[in-house]
Amino acid sequence: MADEAAPPLSLAEIGGRGRALVAARPLRGGEIVLRDSPILLYSALPFTKQPPPPPPPSSSTPRYCDGCFKILPQPSPPRAVPCPSCGRHAFCGPGCLSAAAATSHTPWACLALSRLLACPLLDGQPLERHVQARFLIAAFNLAAVSPSDFQLLLSLQGREAQGGSGGGGGDTVAAALFLHPLLASVCPPPPPASPFAGGFSVEMIVALLSRDKLNAFGLMEPVSSRDGGGGGGEVDGDRSVRAYGIYPRASFFNHDCLPNACRFDYVDSASDGNADIIVRMIHDVPQGREICLSYFPVNLNYASRQRRLMEDYGFVCDCDRCKVEANWSDEENEHNESGEDDDGDGEGMDEDADEQMSGSEAGIAEEKETDFPHAYFFIRYMCNRKNCGGTMAPLPPSNGAPSDVMECNVCGQLRNADEEAEADGEEDMDE
Repeated sequence: MADEAAPPLSLAEIGGRGRALVAARPLRGGEIVLRDSPILLYSALPFTKQPPPPPPPSSSTPRYCDGCFKILPQPSPPRAVPCPSCGRHAFCGPGCLSAAAATSHTPWACLALSRLLACPLLDGQPLERHVQARFLIAAFNLAAVSPSDFQLLLSLQGREAQGGSGGGGGDTVAAALFLHPLLASVCPPPPPASPFAGGFSVEMIVALLSRDKLNAFGLMEPVSSRDGGGGGGEVDGDRSVRAYGIYPRASFFNHDCLPNACRFDYVDSASDGNADIIVRMIHDVPQGREICLSYFPVNLNYASRQRRLMEDYGFVCDCDRCKVEANWSDEENEHNESGEDDDGDGEGMDEDADEQMSGSEAGIAEEKETDFPHAYFFIRYMCNRKNCGGTMAPLPPSNGAPSDVMECNVCGQLRNADEEAEADGEEDMDE
């Protein structure tokens, strides 16, 4: 019997896939194999010239803490604590403000963000440039606050040397050439503790942006139901990223279009470490098996998956599922192509990003069971709420016993593992 006190994962080199995380012992469905804290967090929102007004009590548009990114309380009077220096950034409490002042929202970072906000050069730029500027401010600040974490950031994989090839190398260089003079003109002198007293070079900015592109995880806005409730109704699929984080250990997970693990986050929980991400096993796997996440919702079709992987990560997927679907007809692979991503927020490993598809792919799977041996995955492990696109994993084992309750990593729906996955409306995926 495996020693469940032993570490669940080990780092290995796999031919053609690079560094990967593999099962160091047999793993059970629902088992937590990783809990990782971010070495930096930064907002995914654009810079706006005017401070955002407090939303009315009936507003469905939340504001987020600028430290931990949970939803700010909205009673009257609001309990949010503003930054005493700039007055623009708000925090969920004095403790969060105090922690941010020593880490992510230092006086240097506060002044840099304030000056960047007042600079007209970002006006009219796409959201991606705003977010990249926020990331670079956070990375420059990290270099002074925690040089070891900054070096850890630089040790992660990047593709800055790829030029115009897949992976966005050319776009990264163009972004760096725009942002370097902009940041040089607005940022205050580096803090005394910074190892870059003379500022950051274009080459360093390229290196940082390339690591951000491949390793950032998106923390999504809360899920809401179109029926106004929190039950099993239709999910409002119009969700965006509230913040991005760099999670150094989680960055070693490779992609598979039929993953054996999925990530959960509980950003709006009251507990400490609310920005941590938790990776749980979807089902049992033997020792030595590679543990993989899906970098996007598993219900995307073959063409959409291959396009996103090449554009965002620079590789062609040849997993078992893709080998099967590559032989499907063009009509089947292009069916419901309207679900492709058009919001530009696909940065990083947005496992629950808002690029959603209908149930057509699962329907095709059921019709072609002899050609598609993975149809069971869609029935058992895909959330059946309309527009959700989340993945179901068992709750963690209790006292060594596996759980019969499955949890969706997007909408949080709980259902018994023995229940049939019956979808609403046109998205039925009945067994």
